[in-house]
Amino acid sequence: MNQFLSYSEIQEKERKAIPSKVFYNHFFSIVVHLNQCIEKYDLKKLNYFNNLKNRNQNFDIDIVRKLLWNSWSTEYAFSITSLVDAPDYYKFALHWNFPQAYYSAYLSMTAFHETQGIANDQHEKSIKLFGNSVKDGHYPKAISFYSTGLHNDFKYLNLENFTKIPEKNSVLSKIYTLEEARIQIASFLKSTREKNAQSKREKLNQKDPKYLNSKGEFLKNFQKKHWDLIYGTIPETTIMNILYRLRIKANYHDIESFINADIDFKTFHLCLGKIVNYLNFIHEAYICKVIGKSAYKKILDEFPSHLNQDTAQKRYNE
Repeated sequence: MNQFLSYSEIQEKERKAIPSKVFYNHFFSIVVHLNQCIEKYDLKKLNYFNNLKNRNQNFDIDIVRKLLWNSWSTEYAFSITSLVDAPDYYKFALHWNFPQAYYSAYLSMTAFHETQGIANDQHEKSIKLFGNSVKDGHYPKAISFYSTGLHNDFKYLNLENFTKIPEKNSVLSKIYTLEEARIQIASFLKSTREKNAQSKREKLNQKDPKYLNSKGEFLKNFQKKHWDLIYGTIPETTIMNILYRLRIKANYHDIESFINADIDFKTFHLCLGKIVNYLNFIHEAYICKVIGKSAYKKILDEFPSHLNQDTAQKRYNE
């Protein structure tokens, strides 16, 4: 209890809890944004959806079946946390809930990519394909927000009525309005894009002359021109980049910050679940459109119904 901690220990505990509070705000904001999108389930208003067809010359429906079943199994594993419905369980389940959320969405997306002949087993390439589709208007507006641009010159697109991140914006502030939610989403895109660039910097060839000083040493501090070389290789930053970042965060040291946090873990889990549910709905609907209802229903019915009656079965029925 706090009365047994020194002031410095209390400060340190609060400092460690900051990342979890930020992530909570960000994912809560995405759900606020999703909820206000009235047409998010009306796919027939998308030309892309209406014109969908099988573009894979070597299409194998068994591959799609396997990917979907893996997605649904992973989503069920994620949902077990809410079935237990215990406060401490929500907290300590995070370290496996994070990768479960990502992989369920990733697998359903890859199943759809299989129908288009573009599936591969490299996550960054798959996420780039998703970003290209978002940019080209292939998805509902509800999940079509993204960021692009060079160092300190990011653009945020498909966030209605959003203009810029305020200079004094706090990612720890509570969310009361849709405007505040969209600012949080832009902040999330920004930090995700910056972390992607930092990761690429760490992997650079330290003998590359573009990044050496006059002494032939690898630069400790990059100028804008150096960062721009890196950002020029980074595609659009989307919701799938955000979920991928969540998967990476599921290691022991990062998860410590969540265990120390004073946040609503149940709501956090529900927010993640709603995002995964919507992404899976989109890709399952796209697959159904491509392969036909009877073929899709066969895949659905052959999967153990007690594992997806509240997820894939429910999405199909509704």
